[in-house]
Amino acid sequence: MAPWEAALGARIAVPTLDGPVEMKIPAGAQGGQRLRLRGQGLNRRGGGRGDEYVKVKIVIPPNLAPKEKELFEKLAAESRFNARDLTAGGR
Repeated sequence: MAPWEAALGARIAVPTLDGPVEMKIPAGAQGGQRLRLRGQGLNRRGGGRGDEYVKVKIVIPPNLAPKEKELFEKLAAESRFNARDLTAGGR
């Protein structure tokens, strides 16, 4: 997913055993986070379906257009977030 989808939240199509379903990604999703789709996994021995887990992968655009680069630079200048200071909650 794109960085802005992870930050703002999104609805995305996720493949399941029965075909794609729409999944809500919460705002502030983190790379590596696991989200659960209830009842979309493998069949259970006693009946019913298990859960499917989806791992969040944030993908950075490989080639930024000049306007995209400008917007990221503005965000970097405005943001108080510090990814290297996780002890302070990233602020």
